[in-house]
Amino acid sequence: MKTTMNGIRTLVLILAAMPVGRTPQALANEIAPTAREVSFNRDVFPILSNRCFACHGPDSRVRKAKLRLDRADGVEGAYRTHEGTTAIKPRSIKGSELWRRITSNDADTVMPPPDSQKKPLTKEEQAIIRSWIEVGAPFDRFWAFVAPKKPDVPSVKNRQWSRQPIDLHVLAKLESLGLQPSPEADRRTLIRRVSFDLTGLPPTRDEIKAFLADDRPKAYDALVDRLLTRTQFGEHMARYWLDLVRF
Repeated sequence: MKTTMNGIRTLVLILAAMPVGRTPQALANEIAPTAREVSFNRDVFPILSNRCFACHGPDSRVRKAKLRLDRADGVEGAYRTHEGTTAIKPRSIKGSELWRRITSNDADTVMPPPDSQKKPLTKEEQAIIRSWIEVGAPFDRFWAFVAPKKPDVPSVKNRQWSRQPIDLHVLAKLESLGLQPSPEADRRTLIRRVSFDLTGLPPTRDEIKAFLADDRPKAYDALVDRLLTRTQFGEHMARYWLDLVRF
């Protein structure tokens, strides 16, 4: 009986994991990003960096075929035509040698080559490259070198809810999903949240009492300003970067 029940549980788990009512084409559409969704810096650059830059990157000492895939222009850039072959031809899959190479089954032509110790591109990665080429293969500058621009303030129904323009972007998304923003938390909750967010530490009892007794309209703003001047704020923010570099 126990064996039978285990078998039933296994069957249920298998059935639950199987896609229901989805055709292979539907699954492919889910995996492959649409042209509108593809971002060079977010989606394409990591693929090229991990699979291609070892031989076709910025280091001229190891560069092969005089081809750079880290940039579009120049005599060695990705758009260049060499001996009748174009590495990347914007909006043309057939005219892009890169596409032929990353999808080839021939060990002599496939990229990355088998002896490079680089894994071939997955179907999902191929789909990203294809979508990118089809929309023009734009090489965007790295975000850190692009001057930030203020986005247009979205139109919302409940404009009075927002205190700052940035909140309107959050509200616009909520309204598009048919959701309403949560009511403002009580003051005790607010000071705990902002203290943990900015310093990683809970507020002291005295700090809570002082904030609860502060009836100024800008009491919360003043609290945030005080927390931002603390040494603990810098330490807390630095911890994320130290974790990132595995310090």
